[in-house]
Amino acid sequence: MSPGSSTAGPRRGTTKQRSVLPWWIVVAALAVGIAIVVLRAEPFVPTVTLEAPLDTIGRATALRVAAHDRGSGLARIEVRLVPGGGGNPAVVASAVYPALHWGWSRSGVNDAVLTATVDAAAAGLPEGPATLQIFAADHSWLAGLRHAPRLTRPVTIDLTPPTLELVPGPHVARIGGSECLVYRVGADAAESGVEVGGQLFPGAAGIFKDTGLRAALFALPQDINQTHTVAVVVDAAGNRRRVDVDVTVRPRSFAEKTLPLTEEFLRRKVPELLEANGLPAGDDLVAGYLRINREVRAASEVRIREICRESAPVPLWEGAFLRMPNSAPLSGFADRRIYLYDGKAIDHQTHLGFDLASLRGSIVPAGNTGRVVFGGPLGIYGNTVILDHGLGLFSLYGHLSEIAVASGARVARGDPLGKTGDTGLAGGDHLHFSIMIHGVHVDPVEWWDPHWIHDHVETRLAAFPRTEGSP
Repeated sequence: MSPGSSTAGPRRGTTKQRSVLPWWIVVAALAVGIAIVVLRAEPFVPTVTLEAPLDTIGRATALRVAAHDRGSGLARIEVRLVPGGGGNPAVVASAVYPALHWGWSRSGVNDAVLTATVDAAAAGLPEGPATLQIFAADHSWLAGLRHAPRLTRPVTIDLTPPTLELVPGPHVARIGGSECLVYRVGADAAESGVEVGGQLFPGAAGIFKDTGLRAALFALPQDINQTHTVAVVVDAAGNRRRVDVDVTVRPRSFAEKTLPLTEEFLRRKVPELLEANGLPAGDDLVAGYLRINREVRAASEVRIREICRESAPVPLWEGAFLRMPNSAPLSGFADRRIYLYDGKAIDHQTHLGFDLASLRGSIVPAGNTGRVVFGGPLGIYGNTVILDHGLGLFSLYGHLSEIAVASGARVARGDPLGKTGDTGLAGGDHLHFSIMIHGVHVDPVEWWDPHWIHDHVETRLAAFPRTEGSP
């Protein structure tokens, strides 16, 4: 190679050409990132409301908080009570809604209701002023920056139950019978009554001039196992006071009766009653009868309880109840019935009332003064009228062929309500008559007896001055 000659080779100092992402991929990535930030850092703040006003909190205060979030979904609801003296807050209710792995609403819960019974005593809170705080968080990335409660409300913590004083006097009742209690409650009482076997029979205010006095009719149901009787009073904060009522309970036994079912009766009644009560018809008449005697009977009693839920706060009746004139009893109260078909027992039920028979289509009189609260078909009772006599006392007239009164009408003792018949699950023309206290059937014999009513009810109600207009 001669001097000065050169040989071609690679150039030093040169760089490789860089690959550049297409502009649309960059824009798309930025858009996705922005979307994620917008979605997960959404600014919508959850809202909360109290479904019922809450001013006082005690040992058993009902609380319902409705929460809503329009964005990423609810994550947590928490209720705190802060004592007015600056003590430590207590969490008295909470709910958590975990995140899912998909979806715009990460928890899948945008609306929720937190229901709780708050016990301020169990939370160690003192009586006096306090602040109710309700917090709600969502699944937004911004949730950690939101520390303030969504709702605050001044409340009073009250842990003292209302006063309760029984008016002294002997109380004697039979199983299946009725009794009356008069008692006095404190001004802060919100609800009161007599509890028998776990069922509350409400007391009524407004009878006496002394606004603290209450009167309660109560029943000892015919099927009761536990006769422990307690007067109960509760205030708005759920504070409860209970006082035992000394009741001498007289046991009793009820008659057992057999009712043979004929093929003719089943053919006449079963298809009609199945259709009337929305049950499917079938070829097996016995099976259809059992559905009526069990399901429709039970549904009829539920309906009666609903009808008898509200009653006039003062007595509307006067004196003993009228029994249908010239009538003979076919069945008594709480008869234990055995239903026979083809000589075999196929069912057992309890008859809750009296069956009274007279001439076909006899006029059915109102047992006492009252107001018509129901008139129409009622399950096994057929065409039925129910009267409210005040203080939770009701009378029922079933199996009517005609109804002569309308709901809301005021009737006097002896006024015609309709005519006897065989509608419903009746084998022949008669009246089914029942007396109920807040929907619980009791023995009508007591309410037909003027001496029993005087001794057990009227004497107690007459012991204190009455308000004007109260009989």
